Amino acid sequence: MSALVTNLRSSGWGRLNRLAWFGVLGGPVAWAAQFLFGMQFGLARCESPDGRFEFPVHAISPVLGAAGVLVGVLAELAAIAVFRATRPDQHSQRAADVTSGRLHFLAAVGMTVNPLTLTICAMVAIGVPLLGLCHQS
Repeated sequence: MSALVTNLRSSGWGRLNRLAWFGVLGGPVAWAAQFLFGMQFGLARCESPDGRFEFPVHAISPVLGAAGVLVGVLAELAAIAVFRATRPDQHSQRAADVTSGRLHFLAAVGMTVNPLTLTICAMVAIGVPLLGLCHQS
C-alpha cells in the first residue's frame, strides 16, 4: 500500500480529487441504483396485469446486491488510499494546504459512509430472496 500512496502523491491533485469523490459517492450511488432497479423489477413483476413481466426477482436481487457491494468495496478502498495519501507526515511540521485538507476530509467521510452502504446492500441482497413476492403490507 505504501507504493500506491507514493504514486498517488506524485500523480497530482486532479487524480486524487476524482478518487476522493468516488470514495465519497461510490457506495451511496451503488446502493441507490440497487434500490431503484430492485424496486422497478418488483413493481414490474407484481403490478403487471397480464403477467408478461415474469422477472426472477429472487435471482436478480443477489446479483444487484453483489454489484452494489463490489462498487462499495472499491469506493472504500479509494477513500482509504486518498486518506493515506493526504495524511500529513509525522516528520514535517508544516501545515497542510487547503486542497490536501479538503481531500483528507472527503476521504474520512467516504471511509465512514461506505461501510453503512455496504451493510445495506448486503442486507437487501440476503433479505429479498427470503421474502415472498407481491404481498400487500
